[in-house]
Amino acid sequence: MLSAQILALTIALSSQLASAAIFPSDTTVKMLDAKGFKKAMKANQTSMVAFVAPWCGHCQRMAPEYSKASLGLYPLIPTYAVDCDDDKNKRLCADQASIHYSIPAWVAITPMVYDIAERTASGFFYWASRRIPATVHKIYHHPDIQPWVEKDVEQHRILLLTKDKRVPLLWKVLGNKYMGQLNLASHRDRKGKTSVKMGLEAGGKKEAKILVYPSGSTTPIRYEGLNKLDSLSKFFDSILDGTADLTVEIEIEQKQEAQRIALAHGGFVDLVDFEEAIKNGAGADFHDTNGYPGMMGAPPLKKKATSTEPEPQVETGAAGGEQVVFATKDSEMPATPTPAAHCTKSHAPGAEPECGCTRPKDEL
Repeated sequence: MLSAQILALTIALSSQLASAAIFPSDTTVKMLDAKGFKKAMKANQTSMVAFVAPWCGHCQRMAPEYSKASLGLYPLIPTYAVDCDDDKNKRLCADQASIHYSIPAWVAITPMVYDIAERTASGFFYWASRRIPATVHKIYHHPDIQPWVEKDVEQHRILLLTKDKRVPLLWKVLGNKYMGQLNLASHRDRKGKTSVKMGLEAGGKKEAKILVYPSGSTTPIRYEGLNKLDSLSKFFDSILDGTADLTVEIEIEQKQEAQRIALAHGGFVDLVDFEEAIKNGAGADFHDTNGYPGMMGAPPLKKKATSTEPEPQVETGAAGGEQVVFATKDSEMPATPTPAAHCTKSHAPGAEPECGCTRPKDEL
């Protein structure tokens, strides 16, 4: 198991100044001495360490960029610096600056050395963030989730449903930190379709969901805390030490459902009691007065009954010298005859046309 990973940034050393005041006063870069370096490297997390000398022009130009990268990485990847002009650190710096970059006995693996010419904030940031050991299991398709859940049932499994294309840096850091203790996986749920299939809401554009499968269970419990390193670390620690109450979320959901039923049925928690109350004449107009669950604004007004039949049409005509008024409906009105086509067949004078056409008028 990897106990730590050092990303070493080594600068030319000398012993002229005794101060490492080359970083901004508000920097997140933490200065280490030999003892602090040993302690920091014991932590199971990727770290970046710059071995600097305050007099060095390269260090002075690098320090602001390194500080910007540190702010972007904080608190996911700790960034440190060692003042190699300090007599207490010279042995440590000499060890780290040797040709083969000899590592003290407490470090389990060889550090990676930043040997890229570009010493910018973005260069430091991407170089460090891409060198975290890949320990998170990537699940590409929804049907593959359940087999992963059922594979190691005796282990705590934690699934991240993310909208991001890549595994988030936070999840990679946690996967490395809890490697061998918790089984972390990531699934890209770009449009929320997997969430819906799992009985969850699709979620917002960048909303992520964390589902915990406790040891011995294939039923997930949703984590409702902050998706931050400190909050998730405390929660994961509580899972490991057995202090996490993984049933509280289920209890809350059950209480919420009972409350929704109560609000939807006039204060009666049980639907049977509500129906019995209706039979006895109590609360019959509850919904008409108070609306329905989830409705915004006032209850909808009842629509007045309106006739869908069209207004009668009035026609006038003459019959036997008297004016007669006819009231008809559209369905009762006779269809308008279509004009007859002119007959093109020849016929004898005075005879009716054979093609069913009207007799053409005599031409003048």
